[in-house]
Amino acid sequence: MTPKSEQLVDLIFKKLKNYENKKIFLERESLNKFVLSLFKGN
Repeated sequence: MTPKSEQLVDLIFKKLKNYENKKIFLERESLNKFVLSLFKGN
């Protein structure tokens, strides 16, 4: 994973973890796999 995509995953993870209206159960590794699958899909 490139440093740029790693930063993107970190940013999304932090934003979702700080979302207060709903509880979001999220693991960073799961998000990482999801983002990678999006990049590979194109």
